[in-house]
Amino acid sequence: MANLNEVKATNKHFVLDLVRRKGAISRADLSRLSGLTRATVSALTGELIEEKFLKELMVGDSKKGRGGRKPVLLSLDGESKLFAGIDLHWDYFQIAVSNILGEIVTEDVYRFDRRLSPEEYFGVLSERANRVFHKDDFSGRISAIGVSLYGVVDTKNGVLKFPSHMHWPQIELERYIVGFPAPVFWESRSAASLIAETWFHEELYPRDGLIVFVNVIEGIGGAVMLNGEILKNDGISTGEIGHTTVDINGNTCTCGRRGCLEAYVSDKKLVESYVDQLDKLSLPTKSIRDMAIKIAQMASRGEEPAIKAVQQMARNLSVGIGNVINFLSPNYVVIGGFITEAWSVVEPIIREEVTKQALPGLFISTEVVKNHYGSRSGLIGALAVAIREKMRQVGSIDSNSLEHRGV
Repeated sequence: MANLNEVKATNKHFVLDLVRRKGAISRADLSRLSGLTRATVSALTGELIEEKFLKELMVGDSKKGRGGRKPVLLSLDGESKLFAGIDLHWDYFQIAVSNILGEIVTEDVYRFDRRLSPEEYFGVLSERANRVFHKDDFSGRISAIGVSLYGVVDTKNGVLKFPSHMHWPQIELERYIVGFPAPVFWESRSAASLIAETWFHEELYPRDGLIVFVNVIEGIGGAVMLNGEILKNDGISTGEIGHTTVDINGNTCTCGRRGCLEAYVSDKKLVESYVDQLDKLSLPTKSIRDMAIKIAQMASRGEEPAIKAVQQMARNLSVGIGNVINFLSPNYVVIGGFITEAWSVVEPIIREEVTKQALPGLFISTEVVKNHYGSRSGLIGALAVAIREKMRQVGSIDSNSLEHRGV
């Protein structure tokens, strides 16, 4: 049986989340929507204002025909608290700082010209990140830090178990991510990207339902969300669609196995397909990732070799999406990554091919859409993770879904 402190914590978190979802709301409407008494709402919002999660925004309109005092509206405090997001790739990392609304106030990118050892990589990361965190305007205001990583991440124990494309052994994150000025929450890039999509655009998705995220980047990442929570098995996110087998005698994947979907859909595969159609490659960059983005952009502008390369990748990707629909029948499959730069080319191919792969009746109940952040979804996802987890701490909710390790 819950004690009074647990009840209060749950109600406090519920009220805060209501304000977040409504944008601006009066205490009277909070009482009506939450079922809590006005006195309880007044006490809880008073604490949330004192803790700088909420602020009194403006004077609203009084109820029509009733006259009397006009209600004061409450909203999230977009000025007091700051949140940081860090997105880690093998050859670069991104750092951003935002307010509680996700509005970015500063952003930084650091690129490497070679593969680094974990000690070198995280040494540079710590120095660069702390330089950002301790700017005069930010000092003491960073409330939480989210970190998104590519690979298999054990968020319960803080371990990067399979640092895909980084060529590292298993990494104990607490050993390397130290000295930061706020609690750190880590998540796989695909899971973080899905959290960003549903946190900042939740009006587009059902709160109760199944959503799958497919991230096309160096390879293919995936994540599954059920009723607002990322599905995990003892801290490890499910949904590694990139390592499902589409051809048992097929190409060798980066994981060492044969025929994985990721062996046919990646930035490198798109560049290779494009180059095969040309006598020479003339893209103003040496980065495979940047080349893939530019090829996708050229396809969206109608450049024929780029269109053909993107179409082939979309057909291969459709096989994996069809498998997902057949197995899970989700409400949404959300596509992220560089391939969304050519969505006008990709979407018709996916819709045509997936109808062939998915069982009759299943595809029509699933909507395939692109995400809002493209190749930046990991960074925005890291910010969303930081904001969401910090807001959940307000209620001190003890839930298996809140697996994290604060540093």
